Amino acid sequence: MAKIIISAFLCLAMFGSLAQAAAGACREANGTAPVSGSCDAYIECKNGVAEEKLCPDGLLYNEKSTGYPCGYPIDVECAQGQSRLQSAQPTDECPHQFGYYRMGDASHCGQFMNCASGRGFVFDCPEGLAWNPATYKCDWPDQVEDCDAEAFLGFRCPALAPKSDLLGEQEEDYTFHPSPDNCQVYFICIEGRPRRIGCGEDQAFNQELKQCDDIDNVPNCSSDIRAKGAEIKAARASAAAGRRKQN
Repeated sequence: MAKIIISAFLCLAMFGSLAQAAAGACREANGTAPVSGSCDAYIECKNGVAEEKLCPDGLLYNEKSTGYPCGYPIDVECAQGQSRLQSAQPTDECPHQFGYYRMGDASHCGQFMNCASGRGFVFDCPEGLAWNPATYKCDWPDQVEDCDAEAFLGFRCPALAPKSDLLGEQEEDYTFHPSPDNCQVYFICIEGRPRRIGCGEDQAFNQELKQCDDIDNVPNCSSDIRAKGAEIKAARASAAAGRRKQN
């Protein structure tokens, strides 16, 4: 009988210490808290009762969030030293259950995949832009660390002729170059790396002005491009005339 009483007492003491430890993990009665040494685990407290939980694969615990406590790695500052993460749960489409991932190699930087619950959804950046995994945005390819801007855009910036200090010539920060294939496209070379710029449908790159101009002022456009530009301008003029009549 004495043994039973002692065992019961020990069980109560153990239960009490565990409950006290769980309650100690709660800084507030309701909320979340980080788990030491982990970036994707967290403590959820409800009415002072603590329960350890794990973010979905690919997401990290965001201590600053006021809503759902898990977020993409770019939005989370995990200060846990030697942090551990759960094992990846890849699928045929995705390396993790959730996340954004660039597709292609250094010469094909314009596509990315959004993974949600292991399903991959492919998106294209606007033409001339590359997916930047450091910002989760489409960016100039020369701003993306592992993107070969020249190979991606199919344009190599020409070497600049050296300037003469004696004549007071200054180095140019950037240069303008027409596309060899399309009069409505040009490239800006910044520190030897290109950026692709497209003009409007009824405009083309004017090499003298170094900017987009009315397509009628650019003689090197093909007849097809000029005809398309004329159609667009005529349609705009007709629409403007219709609005004036309504007013």
